Amino acid sequence: MCKLIALFAALVLAALQAFAQTNEPSDPRPIGGVSKAVLPFYKIDFSPAQRELLQGQSVELLFLVNTTGTATLEDIKGTSDSAIRDSLRQAAATMPEFYPSMAGNKKVEALYFLQFELPTYTQARLVQPSLHPLFFIQHAYEDYEYIHKSGKRLDILMGAAANAFAGKPAEYLSPGGGIKMDIMYTGAKGYGGGMVMSIYGNQLKKPYHINSAREQTSAPPTFLLGVGINKILKQQERNELQSQLELTYAGQNIVPKEDTHDEDWVQLQGFSPGLVLHYLIKLGKDKTSFYYTQPAIVNHSLNLHSAVRPLFLNLKEASGVMLELGVSYRFTTHLVDEYRLKQ
Repeated sequence: MCKLIALFAALVLAALQAFAQTNEPSDPRPIGGVSKAVLPFYKIDFSPAQRELLQGQSVELLFLVNTTGTATLEDIKGTSDSAIRDSLRQAAATMPEFYPSMAGNKKVEALYFLQFELPTYTQARLVQPSLHPLFFIQHAYEDYEYIHKSGKRLDILMGAAANAFAGKPAEYLSPGGGIKMDIMYTGAKGYGGGMVMSIYGNQLKKPYHINSAREQTSAPPTFLLGVGINKILKQQERNELQSQLELTYAGQNIVPKEDTHDEDWVQLQGFSPGLVLHYLIKLGKDKTSFYYTQPAIVNHSLNLHSAVRPLFLNLKEASGVMLELGVSYRFTTHLVDEYRLKQ
């Protein structure tokens, strides 16, 4: 039990440390990532002649980011066309805010370089059919001039978990494991909710004191089914930290049901609130897909989680705290709010 608690604490500390700030000077970073910073420039409606001038040209913009996170365009390299430069300056005024540069615990002004190149236009490839009698064109990621995630997303998580009990249940149940599944929708502000389900099996050390002469299950299954409320705490390009509050119905079968007419089987019932910490590691690159006929972006992640789950069952000996560590596969569909295909 002590080893499991130590491992649980180590995972939590490791996840938090991954996002901890250091005293080394840090570069300014656009809130929402580089893709959001470059989006205003990809949205410029250049004329065909201007696009021809920019084809194959790398444009470099120099910004001064002040201590409040506001970026001011200082210089443009890569084009001398006055109309193009004016368009770039107008787009720069709509740049997102930045996380300012930090020197120790102090915010300082710093330079930020943004370099980009307009895509080269090619014929978009077609992928056959789609939904009901309708037909849609599915484009590859490179077929888009730009495509922007709205912040709204649907996550499906499936994986395995190791669990152990603290308190009174530890006298009756050994450490064990099980499976976990979540289906969560997250809004643009980073809050979301959905359905959660877990099933565990733990070897019985000694029988519970219940009013039944029948033999108890050798490894009583414990199941949780309910809702989850999540919050994205920190998000970077290839990793993410989430917290999740789960409110679930809890059950534990301690005397098996022999048939559908068996009235003497015993199932404990109750309630379990749980606090879960998820650490996501992105696998591979984003890919485009469809979500209800609209373009979407999908990706895959390795999901590590730790959880503390108080159990309140209708048997005192079975009520206590469950500790959990797990690893899962997470499939995420990001909804898109803005995009433009290459012409």
